[in-house]
Amino acid sequence: MLLFIKSAWSGNEKRTLVFWGYYLSGQLGLGLLVGTLLVVIPSETVQITAAVLLLLPYVIWVSWSVWACAYNVGQKYWGHAARVVVVISVMSAIRNLIVIME
Repeated sequence: MLLFIKSAWSGNEKRTLVFWGYYLSGQLGLGLLVGTLLVVIPSETVQITAAVLLLLPYVIWVSWSVWACAYNVGQKYWGHAARVVVVISVMSAIRNLIVIME
């Protein structure tokens, strides 16, 4: 698994696997796990800390991996589309963090 993490980070994996398998499916699964944990944790401060500690490293890795592997496909427009999704997701995450911190 560590080899795949390094390979995806350096842009050497197939974009379809990284995007569909890890970016979308992985974030959905991790989001469901974190959401379930947040229901159990009573403190709002601990909830935010747990969510950040669980989600942030994965989201950074998978976003960069999609960006780096974006053009490992036959049609380059799919690489452009993948990068647009990453940019929109990162902008949305930054916006959400600003809203939470207010």
